[in-house]
Amino acid sequence: MVRTVDGQETLEPVTAATAIKAGDVVEYQGLFTNKGADRIRNMTVTLSLPEGAVFTGQADPALGALASVDGARFLHMPIRANVNGVVQNLPFEQYKALRWTIEEIGLGGTAVVKYRATIR
Repeated sequence: MVRTVDGQETLEPVTAATAIKAGDVVEYQGLFTNKGADRIRNMTVTLSLPEGAVFTGQADPALGALASVDGARFLHMPIRANVNGVVQNLPFEQYKALRWTIEEIGLGGTAVVKYRATIR
Protein backbone atom coordinates (compact mmCIF):
# COMPACT_ATOMS: atom_id res chain seq x y z
CA MET A 1 0.00 0.00 0.00
CA VAL A 2 1.26 3.50 -0.79
CA ARG A 3 1.42 5.91 2.13
CA THR A 4 2.40 9.57 1.99
CA VAL A 5 3.50 11.27 5.20
CA ASP A 6 4.93 14.80 5.15
CA GLY A 7 5.36 14.55 1.39
CA GLN A 8 7.40 11.33 1.64
CA GLU A 9 5.99 8.30 -0.15
CA THR A 10 6.51 4.84 1.35
CA LEU A 11 5.31 1.38 0.39
CA GLU A 12 3.88 -0.89 3.06
CA PRO A 13 3.38 -4.61 2.38
CA VAL A 14 -0.24 -5.74 2.39
CA THR A 15 -1.10 -8.83 4.43
CA ALA A 16 -4.36 -10.55 5.32
CA ALA A 17 -4.47 -8.34 8.43
CA THR A 18 -4.06 -5.05 6.53
CA ALA A 19 -7.13 -2.84 6.66
CA ILE A 20 -7.65 -1.39 3.19
CA LYS A 21 -10.33 1.23 2.72
CA ALA A 22 -11.83 3.26 -0.13
CA GLY A 23 -9.36 5.85 -1.38
CA ASP A 24 -6.24 3.84 -0.49
CA VAL A 25 -3.66 3.46 -3.26
CA VAL A 26 -2.25 -0.04 -3.68
CA GLU A 27 0.77 -0.95 -5.79
CA TYR A 28 0.35 -4.33 -7.49
CA GLN A 29 3.58 -6.05 -8.54
CA GLY A 30 4.31 -9.02 -10.75
CA LEU A 31 7.73 -10.65 -10.31
CA PHE A 32 8.80 -13.11 -13.00
CA THR A 33 11.91 -15.17 -12.28
CA ASN A 34 13.66 -17.28 -14.90
CA LYS A 35 14.31 -20.66 -13.27
CA GLY A 36 14.86 -22.40 -16.60
CA ALA A 37 18.06 -23.58 -18.26
CA ASP A 38 18.01 -20.86 -20.95
CA ARG A 39 17.52 -17.13 -20.96
CA ILE A 40 14.06 -15.89 -21.85
CA ARG A 41 14.20 -13.68 -24.91
CA ASN A 42 10.62 -12.48 -25.12
CA MET A 43 7.75 -12.93 -22.67
CA THR A 44 4.34 -11.29 -22.50
CA VAL A 45 2.81 -10.80 -19.05
CA THR A 46 -0.66 -9.57 -18.18
CA LEU A 47 -1.92 -8.31 -14.82
CA SER A 48 -5.65 -7.87 -14.29
CA LEU A 49 -7.09 -5.06 -12.23
CA PRO A 50 -9.13 -6.49 -9.35
CA GLU A 51 -12.80 -5.63 -9.03
CA GLY A 52 -13.09 -2.42 -7.03
CA ALA A 53 -9.63 -1.15 -7.99
CA VAL A 54 -9.21 1.77 -10.43
CA PHE A 55 -5.95 2.17 -12.34
CA THR A 56 -4.23 5.46 -11.43
CA GLY A 57 -2.33 5.78 -14.71
CA GLN A 58 0.95 4.75 -13.08
CA ALA A 59 2.58 1.65 -14.58
CA ASP A 60 6.21 0.59 -14.46
CA PRO A 61 7.81 0.17 -16.82
CA ALA A 62 5.59 2.75 -18.48
CA LEU A 63 7.26 2.47 -21.86
CA GLY A 64 5.53 -0.26 -23.82
CA ALA A 65 2.78 -0.90 -21.27
CA LEU A 66 -0.52 -1.73 -22.94
CA ALA A 67 -4.01 -1.58 -21.45
CA SER A 68 -7.35 -3.25 -22.13
CA VAL A 69 -10.93 -2.34 -21.38
CA ASP A 70 -12.22 -5.82 -22.24
CA GLY A 71 -9.33 -8.12 -21.25
CA ALA A 72 -8.88 -9.27 -24.85
CA ARG A 73 -7.63 -6.37 -26.97
CA PHE A 74 -4.61 -4.42 -25.66
CA LEU A 75 -3.72 -0.92 -26.82
CA HIS A 76 -1.11 1.73 -26.03
CA MET A 77 -2.10 4.11 -23.24
CA PRO A 78 -4.01 6.26 -23.01
CA ILE A 79 -6.75 4.31 -24.74
CA ARG A 80 -8.70 6.60 -27.02
CA ALA A 81 -12.17 5.97 -28.40
CA ASN A 82 -14.80 7.73 -30.45
CA VAL A 83 -17.58 8.58 -28.00
CA ASN A 84 -20.61 10.31 -29.52
CA GLY A 85 -18.52 11.53 -32.44
CA VAL A 86 -15.69 12.88 -30.28
CA VAL A 87 -12.33 11.11 -29.94
CA GLN A 88 -11.33 11.15 -26.29
CA ASN A 89 -9.26 9.31 -23.71
CA LEU A 90 -11.24 6.61 -21.94
CA PRO A 91 -11.27 7.01 -18.16
CA PHE A 92 -8.83 4.78 -16.26
CA GLU A 93 -11.77 3.27 -14.36
CA GLN A 94 -12.67 1.42 -17.58
CA TYR A 95 -9.28 -0.33 -17.75
CA LYS A 96 -9.47 -4.04 -16.88
CA ALA A 97 -5.90 -5.28 -17.44
CA LEU A 98 -2.35 -4.18 -18.26
CA ARG A 99 0.20 -6.00 -20.41
CA TRP A 100 3.94 -5.78 -20.87
CA THR A 101 6.42 -7.51 -23.16
CA ILE A 102 9.59 -8.36 -21.28
CA GLU A 103 12.44 -8.49 -23.77
CA GLU A 104 14.94 -10.62 -21.88
CA ILE A 105 15.40 -12.34 -18.54
CA GLY A 106 18.80 -13.92 -17.97
CA LEU A 107 19.38 -17.16 -16.07
CA GLY A 108 18.16 -16.64 -12.52
CA GLY A 109 17.09 -13.09 -13.39
CA THR A 110 13.84 -11.49 -12.30
CA ALA A 111 11.72 -8.95 -14.16
CA VAL A 112 9.28 -6.74 -12.26
CA VAL A 113 6.18 -5.01 -13.60
CA LYS A 114 3.84 -2.96 -11.46
CA TYR A 115 0.92 -0.61 -11.45
CA ARG A 116 -1.00 1.43 -8.93
CA ALA A 117 -4.72 1.44 -8.32
CA THR A 118 -7.07 3.35 -6.06
CA ILE A 119 -9.52 1.27 -4.05
CA ARG A 120 -13.19 2.28 -4.46
